[in-house]
Amino acid sequence: MGGGANDKHIVDNAAADRGRAVWAAQCINCHGTTARGTDKGANLARSDMMWSDRYGSDLGPFLQKGHPTQSGAPSSDLSKTQVEELSHFIHQRLYDTLRGSPIFNPQNVLTGNVKEGEAYFNGEGKCNTCHSPTGDLAGIGKKYNPATLQQRFLFPRIAGGRGRGAAPSKPVTLTVTPPSGAAVSGVMVHLDDFNVSLRDASGEYHSWKRTPELKVVKNDPFAAHIELLDKYTDKNMHDIVAYLESLK
Repeated sequence: MGGGANDKHIVDNAAADRGRAVWAAQCINCHGTTARGTDKGANLARSDMMWSDRYGSDLGPFLQKGHPTQSGAPSSDLSKTQVEELSHFIHQRLYDTLRGSPIFNPQNVLTGNVKEGEAYFNGEGKCNTCHSPTGDLAGIGKKYNPATLQQRFLFPRIAGGRGRGAAPSKPVTLTVTPPSGAAVSGVMVHLDDFNVSLRDASGEYHSWKRTPELKVVKNDPFAAHIELLDKYTDKNMHDIVAYLESLK
């Protein structure tokens, strides 16, 4: 989900107020007043791009590629300053969804249809390929409230992170096969376009420089959840919550 506390986007409220004008002119009809989306546009509170964005670092290049605006003006025409101010405004909205915000208000998320949630679970969502209402999900509706259920299936790695009472997060693992020698598997430590490192089952650290000859296979146990973030509609999300809440 992007950077941690050390590089958190610090909102400039004055800049966010100026960004509000850009939002109202170009974005609000599709993405909504609070950036939580409409039937015409995505919910930016669930956008990995915006949570990792820092002062327009991701938003700027995205808009430069071209994105529909309600005025019809090319999104690439927005100035660097306008993009930064828009980023401040959007981050202000994102932080309003967090419990630390002074205006945070838990929303009633138990508004979906249980039967349609079950159908999505067993059908289009393919959730039943990894989960079972009589197995790992048995009684989950008694264990968590609806808001927590929603958080746990949308962002399982974060919901299952560190902290007292948190379920241990399943690690991303790698299998690295050098051009000569045996494959090495273990928990991912680092992976980018230049370097890869892991720690094997014995705790030994291994690292390599990325080359075309080096084969790297990544296994993320939450990959299916991440892929679904781009596919869920708001209705899907609330239907799934209703279904999970019914498993008591």
